[in-house]
Amino acid sequence: MSYPPPPQGAWPPGQGQYPGQPQYPGTAPQPPYPAPQYPGAAPYGAHPAPPYPAHPHAPVPPPRPGAPLPPPRKSGTGLGCLAAVLGVFGVLGMLGGGFLVSHAYSNHSQVISNGGEYGPTMWRNEPADAFFPEVLAPVNSVTENDPKRATWHRLGISQDTGCEDGLNKVTAAAVKDLDCEAVLRATYVDPTGNTVGTVSVIVLPEGGSARMTEFFEKDADKLDPEVGAKPYAVPGTVAAKWSGARSNGGAGLEVGGMPYVLVASTGAVDGRKAGDLPGEWGSHSWSAGDDKAPWRGAAKALCDDMEVHLMNLLRETS
Repeated sequence: MSYPPPPQGAWPPGQGQYPGQPQYPGTAPQPPYPAPQYPGAAPYGAHPAPPYPAHPHAPVPPPRPGAPLPPPRKSGTGLGCLAAVLGVFGVLGMLGGGFLVSHAYSNHSQVISNGGEYGPTMWRNEPADAFFPEVLAPVNSVTENDPKRATWHRLGISQDTGCEDGLNKVTAAAVKDLDCEAVLRATYVDPTGNTVGTVSVIVLPEGGSARMTEFFEKDADKLDPEVGAKPYAVPGTVAAKWSGARSNGGAGLEVGGMPYVLVASTGAVDGRKAGDLPGEWGSHSWSAGDDKAPWRGAAKALCDDMEVHLMNLLRETS
């Protein structure tokens, strides 16, 4: 049995309604159906863009000409807000950290003095060789412990601490009614080896040092001041023969901020006594006092240097 050939111009021979489908007898060939059109659908054959990227980090294709721009992503807005909040907290954290560092440095840089508590007891809490250093330097010197710049070198420290043991008669009488606690003393020699001196630290109760200041002022008006420490002889040194009989001058002062009073006496290492000046220089009644003036100046310098040391010692231990 034979079949009629397919009509011309319909479908290629051997084709049915769809490409590749065989043609059966009695079936009329029909054209392919167009794709259904829905409102808002893309034309047939076009590939519509997905409503959102397949991946959060996939690139978004540019919009078609004339098409409205897509709205911004909500996730991006959230991330931006989160970044802003974190940035604010980060700045606040940096400011807070900077404040803490500044506060810590400020506390570290503060110098809190406990001189009011430690100063009155420093004389019995510090070692003797720290209270009376090996060398003393000039006033306002920043190299107090440098032997090359020292103006006084220590020869010895007395073990006696009685108030009458460390002061000459006149000064001991002045502190008799001031409830003196102790008198510490040490003997020094100047770099030339010609001047020897003993400095005494008088420990008085609060308010007692002011009364000693009045005593020093009155004694200074005398032609031959009598204030001074009791010389302390140090065996085996140039001060082995140092005594009150060899003292040529004395001085004293109050230590600021502490209940201490300093007195010192100085004299010649070889025992030379200050006396009347020869010739025309000795014709005035105050010539003996003039001859003692350099020794009083040396005693005042010894007190000044000792005061500087005590203030430095208090600052270091505060």
